[in-house]
Amino acid sequence: MTRRSSIMSKPARLTPMLEQYFEIKRQVPDAILFYRLGDFYEMFFEDAEKAAPILDLVLTARGKGGEWEAPMCGVPHHAAEQYIAKLVRSGFRVAVCDQIGDPALAKGIVRREIVRVVTPGTAIEGTILDRESCYLLALSPSEDSAGAAWLDVSTGDFFVTSYATENDPRLHDDLARLGPREVILARDEGNGLEVTMGKLATVSPVEASYFEAGGAAVYLCRHFGTQTLRGFGLETNDARVGAAGAALRYASATRKNDLAHIRTLRVESEADFMVLDASTLENLEIFESRDPSNVRASLWSVLNQTKTAVGSRTLRRWLGRPLRDRDRVFDRHDAVAELLGDRTLLDRVGELLSEIADLERIVSRITLRTATARECLTLARSLEAVGRLSQRIAQLQGPLLASLRAALDALPAVQSLIGTTISDVPGPSVKEGGVIREGVDRELDELRAIAADSKSVLLGIEAEERSRTSIPSLKIRFNSVFGYYIEISKANLARVPADYIRKQTLVNAERYITPRLKELEEKILGAEEKAIAIEVALYERLLEELTENAAPILATAHAVGDLDAIASMASVAIRNRYVRPSLSDEIEIAIEEGRHPVIESISGERFIPNDTTIRRGENEIQVITGPNMGGKSTYLRQVALIVLMNQVGSFVPAGKARLGLFDRVFTRVGASDHLARGESTFMVEMHETANILNNATARSLIVLDEVGRGTATFDGLSLAWAIIEYLHDQQERNAITLFATHYHEVTDLAKTKARVTNLSVAVREWNDQIIFLRKVLPGAADKSYGIQVAKLAGIPASVIGRAREILTTLERKERDVVEETRRTDRSRSDSDAGQLSLFDTREQDVARDIRALEIETMSPIEALNRLHELKSKLMQ
Repeated sequence: MTRRSSIMSKPARLTPMLEQYFEIKRQVPDAILFYRLGDFYEMFFEDAEKAAPILDLVLTARGKGGEWEAPMCGVPHHAAEQYIAKLVRSGFRVAVCDQIGDPALAKGIVRREIVRVVTPGTAIEGTILDRESCYLLALSPSEDSAGAAWLDVSTGDFFVTSYATENDPRLHDDLARLGPREVILARDEGNGLEVTMGKLATVSPVEASYFEAGGAAVYLCRHFGTQTLRGFGLETNDARVGAAGAALRYASATRKNDLAHIRTLRVESEADFMVLDASTLENLEIFESRDPSNVRASLWSVLNQTKTAVGSRTLRRWLGRPLRDRDRVFDRHDAVAELLGDRTLLDRVGELLSEIADLERIVSRITLRTATARECLTLARSLEAVGRLSQRIAQLQGPLLASLRAALDALPAVQSLIGTTISDVPGPSVKEGGVIREGVDRELDELRAIAADSKSVLLGIEAEERSRTSIPSLKIRFNSVFGYYIEISKANLARVPADYIRKQTLVNAERYITPRLKELEEKILGAEEKAIAIEVALYERLLEELTENAAPILATAHAVGDLDAIASMASVAIRNRYVRPSLSDEIEIAIEEGRHPVIESISGERFIPNDTTIRRGENEIQVITGPNMGGKSTYLRQVALIVLMNQVGSFVPAGKARLGLFDRVFTRVGASDHLARGESTFMVEMHETANILNNATARSLIVLDEVGRGTATFDGLSLAWAIIEYLHDQQERNAITLFATHYHEVTDLAKTKARVTNLSVAVREWNDQIIFLRKVLPGAADKSYGIQVAKLAGIPASVIGRAREILTTLERKERDVVEETRRTDRSRSDSDAGQLSLFDTREQDVARDIRALEIETMSPIEALNRLHELKSKLMQ
């Protein structure tokens, strides 16, 4: 045995304390155990070695030099929450083990138990949580699908969904959108999914029985008080049921509570919302900026002017799940417009919302019995603000705002219950006293009075007894043997009342006790302890009554969140001059003077607006050419963001807009690689493009920026050409598409493809310089201005000069090649006009093969394989 024993290889002989420690530690082998010893929580062995550097603690040892030397470190119990939060934010699970018995009364070692296990995905502690959701994901792969349950214990949000497989792109999209803090999987040593998920969140393996659908169904029915799960749209053998049961059971086990605040389970359907995949969330910078130097450069940062935590979470949820239902989008637009109509009212609504705390999380902590008295007071004051808010918006008539006003229940009975129970300035903890208001309990008031002023009480009794016995020398004294007693001198013994009980005889005096004095003694000595016990009982009763009101409080919280999200969008619309878009029944985009919402908010320059007109059957594929830095990417993104903002329910940055409702927004923007997966930039690009080509519908919006630039020029050009043709010709994939490219050759497609149109970003040349006008105009760009852009970037003049020489030579050679190709291909029919004419005459065989390709009937994979064959022929 080593001197410094590990948890798994404990010494043969242990102290009683360490025996108890190991017994408890076996219950939570994967967690860091906070073991209460007096005024400290101690950590031992590997737990101490893991925690010490994270918590910046000095690692010491218990039993140093002995055969059971144990590495240890500890933290004061009153500061434990801060240390627990730091460990949990670092991805650890922390088991809190408290002393259950009274050390003074214990015979032998005091009893200890684990009272809670704090994990990244089940945290409710304010020291750990931020304003965002804190999801636990339970994932249950099966042969034909993967069931998933998402649970936020801190708010009670609980829903299930399913994925085609554990590699379903939708799973990765939801991971990006919802950002789970913890993932639970069935324990399996060979589970590759555990490795994959471990890169994204803390993974906690659990027993496979947690996911067993039959047992999970029974557990869920018992929790919700139902006979079946059909009311939630679920059947017993559904993989989603197993995942939901596992999530709820795991969270309940860690919190040591039945989680009564989780009152419903919903099935989330993709059909109700616009789909934003992980690439789109990243490429459009919906939630996070891609520029680490400007973290506020995201759509979320622009739109989020919410005043409450629940409003912030609501708006973020809306932004990740834009609507597809026309009526719901219209109602949100209507609500924003109504608030915009009275700016004084909007300002007052914002002020009242600022007075409302995080009702969802307060309710959760009340239900879990961890809420403080101060949080209860905060709840009462927040509900009082809800009442004033409801009155303030009483004149609003729109259907959405009217329904929210009706849901804003100030719950006066709850306010009264808290107000008549909790002190105006309660102590930090009920176990320290001073929480329950005076007058709530007569015995408590008496005990407090005794504990606070026992001396004056005793002096009062002493004065009463002197008056009653007419013994002026009568005194009340105390010693540790007899407690409180009355001492009377020998000269006054004849006046001693009959109800005095002799306790001790001294040389010059006698000592007596009375039933009243003994009762008072017991009250004085145990007054503080009894007072705290009564306060704890009264407070527990209060929490129980508040728990019974959890459902209406949560309904009010949800209404507050919706109103706050709408008010935020209205405030942003005023500040940034957004307009209400009109909703089209057709798939179209008609934007006048559109602007990029993020760039205009962070740029010090005046933003140059642009118009966009795209209609089905006319010009749904737009090819945009022009120089780098000219504004192509900004234009693409602003159109996509305006479409997205419309379906969130927001007004949009434009002079005027008419928009259809889209089912998805796809983007392929920028260059990146996944080296950890062994994927090059080009492979990532092809994966994302394949996803678009395989999943886009006629109701989708596709944004493609420089597709094909990650490979050789001819390869990239061929791919860009083929992709545009495919999107044009495949009816089921015939989505509105914005395609920015440097391959000017693809602009020839507008000659043969009726619904392809060319746009370009305008520039002006002056004195061998270029000026970016940032305007998007009809027509194709005649060149890329790459050398001029390089000059602006500071490339040395000698390099610029040499580049011009090379460019002149290449352009002359290309003209010669084109002319030769035209001479040899004069026999081609008019129907072939517009095909590629950039290939060298020495490669006519390959050119003929390309012309013979029936692209309309080829899948993207077949096209890629054929391109590979043609390239191999060229390389021979």
